[in-house]
Amino acid sequence: MRRSYTVPSHKEYRKEKEIQIQDFSLDEKLRTLSNKDMYDLVQTLLNKNPEVRKSILKWFMDKSEDMEDINRKQERRALNEELLWEHWYDAKSIISQFNKYGGGPEDEESECYSYLDDIEELAKKGEISTEAKFEFMDELFEEYNIGNSGFEDKMMDICFTLCKTKEEWQYLVKKLDERPTEWRRDLIMDIQKKHLKDNDAYLKMRKEDLHYGMDYWDLAEFYIQKGERKKAVEIAEEGLLKGDGRLTELFEFLSDHYAKSRDLANLERVVQYAIKKKSDEKEMLDRLFEYYKAENDYENAKRVLLKAFEYVKAAGYIPEVRSYAHYNKMKQFMVEADWKDIEPKIIQEVRGKDLEDYIRICLDKNMKKEVVNILLNPPKKRPGIGFVFEKEYNFDEFAKRLKEEFPEDIIEYYWQKAYSNIQNGNRGTYRTAARYLGMVKHIYIDILNEESRWEQRFSNLKVEFKKRPALLEELREL
Repeated sequence: MRRSYTVPSHKEYRKEKEIQIQDFSLDEKLRTLSNKDMYDLVQTLLNKNPEVRKSILKWFMDKSEDMEDINRKQERRALNEELLWEHWYDAKSIISQFNKYGGGPEDEESECYSYLDDIEELAKKGEISTEAKFEFMDELFEEYNIGNSGFEDKMMDICFTLCKTKEEWQYLVKKLDERPTEWRRDLIMDIQKKHLKDNDAYLKMRKEDLHYGMDYWDLAEFYIQKGERKKAVEIAEEGLLKGDGRLTELFEFLSDHYAKSRDLANLERVVQYAIKKKSDEKEMLDRLFEYYKAENDYENAKRVLLKAFEYVKAAGYIPEVRSYAHYNKMKQFMVEADWKDIEPKIIQEVRGKDLEDYIRICLDKNMKKEVVNILLNPPKKRPGIGFVFEKEYNFDEFAKRLKEEFPEDIIEYYWQKAYSNIQNGNRGTYRTAARYLGMVKHIYIDILNEESRWEQRFSNLKVEFKKRPALLEELREL
């Protein structure tokens, strides 16, 4: 005879499970565990998940706050050192792989930086013995010396954070000096100067290694901080003559020094040398202008201001060193008669140097038709100047300013931009085209109140490119 069973409904099953859960209290179970069982449980968790070890160590760290001062300090130091090694072994496994292959996955990179950040936080607290620091630096330099992981700067930051005493800084110097390089020599000199305060050792190394302008500036700055300004000037002058590479700080220091000393002959000499070296020409001429301006020497200030215009930067540089800023500087400084005579020539030169800044001047002078003409008939290519490498000009900021006054013209500007992004396009350029078409739609509907014109023109466009499903998909929201 077949037995019959009653299958519980889903609702009844859930209710039964809830009763079982209510009958089981994890908190009560843990409270009833013997010391041995509790130890076994923790060991099991440690074996299954290494991260549990860190959590336990942090728990003990928090508990150590309640101990008496002497015991607390000893306990926290031991716990800090244990955590230091836990974080390091986790980080090291990733660093070793990155050293082997010259990099690795982004998620592993982020994970490693997280471990290194934890180490740096422990180092900031300072509750780590000198012996542990030495041992840790030995381990760290095994990976640092390979130098192929990309974590080298972070590892060195940790070492600098870790060192607190003279003995510890000296040990770091020893580790750096085991494999001398130009960068390591710079680090050692930095330690000697700022942390060990060993001026003799710093000067010996620094004077043996004066090659770049920044080397001379480092030494000049040392003498400035010691109050030996005359010596600093001598070093800076030598750096201008002998130093390679960046000379900006040397030029700035010497120009400030001679300006404050009212030593015009040397100030002019330094500025002329900057022009000769093709280094920081405009910045130095600007400084000379400010000197003459402060001295109320109008003619010389005007002369220098006009000379500085030869060295203005173009697109890709900060606005302060471009044509528009210098144009306004001359306009504000010069007397009306001089400016009336000079301005037309300056404007034409700006047009050749920097078309965007020329448009800004045109807008200031209410030459809006000229701007519209440029927007609708832009040069085919822009010069590759500064840090800008775009092949085409982007005049969107000016179109936005003119759309209310010249809506039909700006529609054509946006339409041209959209169309150029559709031809020979891809999904990315189609999105850009959709953005421009959205601006066209806005002008037709919100400014001209001619929605039917928009719908007709947009419909014709979709018919023209009906065989481009990716484009049509990007345009579906319009």
